[in-house]
Amino acid sequence: MKKKYNVVIIEDDRIISELLKNKINESDDFLVVNTYENPVLFLNDKIKFDIILLDIVMPEMNGLDAIDPILTKYPDALIVMNTIKDDQETIFTALKRGALGFIDKQSFDVNFEEVLQIVANGGAYMTPSIARKVVTNFQEPSSSLEKLSPREKEIANGILKGLSYKLVAMECGISIDTVRIHIKNIYRKLKINSKSQLFNLINKRF
Repeated sequence: MKKKYNVVIIEDDRIISELLKNKINESDDFLVVNTYENPVLFLNDKIKFDIILLDIVMPEMNGLDAIDPILTKYPDALIVMNTIKDDQETIFTALKRGALGFIDKQSFDVNFEEVLQIVANGGAYMTPSIARKVVTNFQEPSSSLEKLSPREKEIANGILKGLSYKLVAMECGISIDTVRIHIKNIYRKLKINSKSQLFNLINKRF
């Protein structure tokens, strides 16, 4: 007898949750055994399941932060993200933490039975728009600093060494205001918004 896989949905939008449940339950191979409005409710419960469809933006605990505790409690859980958040940082954070699939929630034509079959049979799944972002990331220069001008590289390296804006200014022989202008340009070119994102961007190069 063919195994029927149990699915859990963690989604704070009740309408979306019900639509997903009905869609998945149309399959002969998958059954939604429960739905939860946030990861905290799920983690406080005890349930037997195989696959989780996990949203990211939720109250009490977001989906990214939920991956580690879910896999700690259920090491064999197969996690598929189903979310409108599709920036590269979110995608790679989810995949690094253990998600096996990433669905752009805006892709209304997703065949969920196909998604679940692929994940259940040892594969990974990404909707085309998500896969394109992953491919683009790998095609970027090996060092993000290559996008910067020589002066911007000098300033970025100073920041990466942990120097304050004042020390960077002294080292480069420019004013603090000029350093701030360069920093804004660096963030714009690298599509980031903070010093911590600069560190993460450089450290995560493949």
